[in-house]
Amino acid sequence: MPLHYVLSEIPICMAAIWGAHRLWLNRQSLGSVGVMFYGLAALTGVIRITTGAEDVLAPAHRLVSQAGGAVGLVLIVSEIARLRGLKLPLWAVLISAGFVALATLKGAAWGGLVFLCLLATGAVLLATHGGGKRKPFLAIWFAVMAPNILFVRQSPVLDPAISWHAYHLIIVVWLIAVIAGLKQTQSGSLNRALSA
Repeated sequence: MPLHYVLSEIPICMAAIWGAHRLWLNRQSLGSVGVMFYGLAALTGVIRITTGAEDVLAPAHRLVSQAGGAVGLVLIVSEIARLRGLKLPLWAVLISAGFVALATLKGAAWGGLVFLCLLATGAVLLATHGGGKRKPFLAIWFAVMAPNILFVRQSPVLDPAISWHAYHLIIVVWLIAVIAGLKQTQSGSLNRALSA
């Protein structure tokens, strides 16, 4: 794998570190840990490419990217739901994350279906929360991960390098939208609580 493949992994690491820190400070721990799973996947990619251990680390990179990404998405959607006022016990979130990780490991079709359902759930939760002019924009950007996975990640029409970089750069923008969406949802929840 050429070294330039690292160039689009590093921004994911940076966005994840920045976002996780910001969410943690806002007491959005589920979202913070969820975002860090994406950073961990990118960091594994950076190590895999820069060390030349592509074949050795390929299974670990795939595992962290797929199962870790799915677990991260469960945590992010759970944070959105929590900010919307839904009471989610931590044990239920963790069991859900475990099932999602197992579904991802079971096969690409199951993992893909679960991932798409989680993206749809998160987008609906963002689109329907009270207040905020940016909610349709945030919901659309949350859902944009679906076509990114389906059409950009391993595009038959794009050069593999362009496909790789485009997929990762869309993830960076997606992470930023997720962090903004969590902040917007938290602000909406606070405003509703104050006006009640």
